[in-house]
Amino acid sequence: MGVLTFFKRNKTFYYIKNGFLDALPRSFFNKKLKLWIGYQNKYPKKLIEERVTYYINNKLPQKKIDGIQLKNFQKKGHKSMYYYDLMKYGRYFNQNLVVKFLFGDVDTNVASPTFVKSRPINHNGNSVLLPLNKLRHFNFIDDTTPFSDKKDEIVWRGITHKENRKLLVEKFKNRKGFNILPIFLKDKNKTNFISIKEQLKYKFILSIEGNDVATNLKWIMSSNSLCFMPKPKFETWYMEGKLRPNHHYVLIKDDYSDMEEKMNFYSKNIEEAEKIIQNAKNWTLQFKDTKLEKVLSLLVMNSYFKQTQQLK
Repeated sequence: MGVLTFFKRNKTFYYIKNGFLDALPRSFFNKKLKLWIGYQNKYPKKLIEERVTYYINNKLPQKKIDGIQLKNFQKKGHKSMYYYDLMKYGRYFNQNLVVKFLFGDVDTNVASPTFVKSRPINHNGNSVLLPLNKLRHFNFIDDTTPFSDKKDEIVWRGITHKENRKLLVEKFKNRKGFNILPIFLKDKNKTNFISIKEQLKYKFILSIEGNDVATNLKWIMSSNSLCFMPKPKFETWYMEGKLRPNHHYVLIKDDYSDMEEKMNFYSKNIEEAEKIIQNAKNWTLQFKDTKLEKVLSLLVMNSYFKQTQQLK
């Protein structure tokens, strides 16, 4: 891990940096809002429109927002990663504006326009996506090991708190070619734990949803390993709902009954596997443009305030 990557991924540095920014006068950021929104002209109009429209419904239901003013949100002391990630953009706006937010893993539709990290792919249009809890979820890695040089096996580690994960472990625990084991939060010895670095030694890595999206999806899709997963039911800023089966990832059945068959196929068809891996990397590339990500986030928030009739 390089020095720059370390600081980007380090929690202590994250809180120090964001605590400092949060203490600066909001006027410092207000003056720069038009400048940042103006940067959208440096990108293709279609790209901007498609992504903003994806994150926020163009016609949000016109309902009264039972939320909180940005200035009071700050005073309440919500100093979590969710708070800092929302205020990374919220501090650029008039602090009298009202926001409604739902932090944490969101797996249901909401009743009124609300900022969320995640939502069902089949949503009702009220859930407005922002890149929240980004330090945990948007972990992209550099993988230097070619797919063909990796172990011809599949790997997965995770908490078995959902039936789909319990089924996975029941079917494949201790089977040859399947390094699939549960992780227990209360296990101080971390018996079954293996690092991302170790998982990258495998040709195939499973991504299985838990409370909402699978945390490991982003780093798998930025690697030289092939992502296996059932069709996702939830999405985040990463736009999981737009991922194409067998183009960005290998689609497997919800009961995993075809997983071994597909492992055998891609073990023998290296070029087909590498095509999917490259498509996944190409998809991930857009989220690495930090300026674009900030412009889009500000545009989504700006649209939110306009559509809830708080801005002209």
